[in-house]
Amino acid sequence: MTPEARRFVAYGFASVHDALAAESALKAAGVAATAIPSPRALGELCGIALRVDPAQSRAAEDALAACGLPPRASAEIDDI
Repeated sequence: MTPEARRFVAYGFASVHDALAAESALKAAGVAATAIPSPRALGELCGIALRVDPAQSRAAEDALAACGLPPRASAEIDDI
């Protein structure tokens, strides 16, 4: 049986510092985020991305904008 693909949103940042600060900001905003290696779909960034459920992507983007940490790139990815 083939596993069902699970979609997620990955947010990439310019630096590791920004990625870790963004992770803290999302946690404070009640948005579940997991640090992952940057997927190729994000291009060449710092190497750390944040994985967020698509249902929470709007809340994540609002929280990141509010604290001045908008992602440099984002991509929806199917994880199987």
